[in-house]
Amino acid sequence: MRQLFIIVSIIFFAVSCKSAKTSDENHSENIDIPERTTSGDASVGKISKEHYSLFNNFNTLRINADVDYKDENLQQSPNAEIRIEKGKQILIFVKVFGITGAKVYLTPERASFYEILGGTYYDGDYNFISEFLGTEVTYENVENLLLGKAFYNLNEYNYTKEDTKLLELKINQFLVKLILGNQNEIASTEVKQVQNADKLVVSYPVYQTAEDLFLPKKINIHAMQKNDVQINIDYRKVTVNPQLDFRYQIPRNSKEIRI
Repeated sequence: MRQLFIIVSIIFFAVSCKSAKTSDENHSENIDIPERTTSGDASVGKISKEHYSLFNNFNTLRINADVDYKDENLQQSPNAEIRIEKGKQILIFVKVFGITGAKVYLTPERASFYEILGGTYYDGDYNFISEFLGTEVTYENVENLLLGKAFYNLNEYNYTKEDTKLLELKINQFLVKLILGNQNEIASTEVKQVQNADKLVVSYPVYQTAEDLFLPKKINIHAMQKNDVQINIDYRKVTVNPQLDFRYQIPRNSKEIRI
């Protein structure tokens, strides 16, 4: 479940991009925060405007999803219910055979989960993810990946246009490539660790319109590293602006773990 939390909490971003540094080295050095600078490329600005115009506003979302997970040691197909209050909180129920096995709770300040059967929990912030990656990760990044938006905001980071449908962004030891579709939606995001061959590809092969809201229908994740990981997510049902309960409480007698 520890690995599953890392996978879910940053939408599988961390599994592929582990820093070449050891964890001890990561804890002893400061993380470089990516510099936020508005791109001076007018063509990137046009792409950004068209990209974000696809997404109507909302207050809450309920997403019922099927998940297929596979690595060299494990293959499983849980279901997930994802509840989002835009910009504020995400609550994820991970279910196996209809029974909730774990919950994940994310806010801009907090990253937490507990595993029911294992009786373990983590409750902290995003620092461990940033240390794991070697670059800043925020709640906004997680929400963007769930919604099909650019992981790093197109208006706040210095992207360069390499081709008609290709944007690049260099952050610390990572090279981020965005491949765009015909409407300047994200067709795929590739994140490569410059110092080694580790690479993550997040693809959005199908989008949908749910109650006038533009969202992914399918998300495919391929983490190419020593232990190859493949995850396919299918947004089976989307409900826009329902009344949602975000109550989250770690059960008593759960054992805290360190990630």
